[in-house]
Amino acid sequence: MSRGFLLLFLACACVSGAQTLSFTRREIAALEGERIAGCALSGRQLATWGDRVRWWNLPDGSSARSGPRGPFAEGGVIMDVNGDGQPDLVVNESAAPRALVWLEAPQWTKHVIDTGVDAADVIPARLFGRRGILVVHRRAQVRFYEIPPNSAERWPVTEIYSFYTPSDQGGLALADIDGDGRPDILCGNYWIRSPESFELPWRLFAIELWNEQPRSAMLRLALIGPGELVAMQREMPDGRLARFEKPFDPKQLWMEHRIADVLTLDEARSLDVADLDGDGRPDLIVGEKGGAARLMVFLNRGAGRFEARVIANHVEAEHIRAMDLDRRGRLDILTVGKGSISWWKNRAR
Repeated sequence: MSRGFLLLFLACACVSGAQTLSFTRREIAALEGERIAGCALSGRQLATWGDRVRWWNLPDGSSARSGPRGPFAEGGVIMDVNGDGQPDLVVNESAAPRALVWLEAPQWTKHVIDTGVDAADVIPARLFGRRGILVVHRRAQVRFYEIPPNSAERWPVTEIYSFYTPSDQGGLALADIDGDGRPDILCGNYWIRSPESFELPWRLFAIELWNEQPRSAMLRLALIGPGELVAMQREMPDGRLARFEKPFDPKQLWMEHRIADVLTLDEARSLDVADLDGDGRPDLIVGEKGGAARLMVFLNRGAGRFEARVIANHVEAEHIRAMDLDRRGRLDILTVGKGSISWWKNRAR
């Protein structure tokens, strides 16, 4: 059997096997041309931002509240900034002066954190007891913004690390990589080791060397276990999806295990990790923007093996979140994209 025929056979087997994992789709809300750049969950409410900020009740899709109009860029996060017990929203305006702002609940009063910011990745962070956010600025610089005593004032910024690499860097996560009890930062191709105190410099170590093209290191990152990282190239034709094992010495390159060798990704946009089949192992959920715009899951079969299943074509899921929408004890899939917010109900038994 020729290699080309074998690859075609295996790819078709992956697609046909999708019928064994049962999901049914229900549209929660039609977006009617509204652009959504980013989203986040707070309990059973979904916050979206792009043309404007909106909060959606789940699963009925009613719009609970509307916030200010944008335009807003992708990066953002829900967090209680001022400690009043209410979820506030940090977002990045995409029009000049490109302000990074936080919107204070419940009236969504806007407070400027900084201006001239271009952040596709934003996560909450606590570094050395200091509470704030980490951002990847202009796909080349990791910054920490600390919440000041008066959170309505400008936030002090600390430059954690600037990249000088052939590729833009994207993707952001926190984990104690070297086991010293301090959170390190994962970003793009690298992990950045925490110093012993806040004032000291951070050190950079490569996880892998995906840097062939300008966007090769624009990734989605997910930790799936101790010393196990999943990385997915976003918006890349024939994009990589791989699992990395941390070596004994994490300062060395990590061991790469390609997940999507047969079922290559076409401009994958979104990634989430959840145990969809209840076997106790984290599965992967992936949404594409290009080609057939597939919604896919990669079922974790243990021992580093993943089985690809196509749930549906022509979904164009810009954003994916796993959650139990109907409270039946099974994780469903929430997708945002292609003009709608949709609920993919998990029918697995």
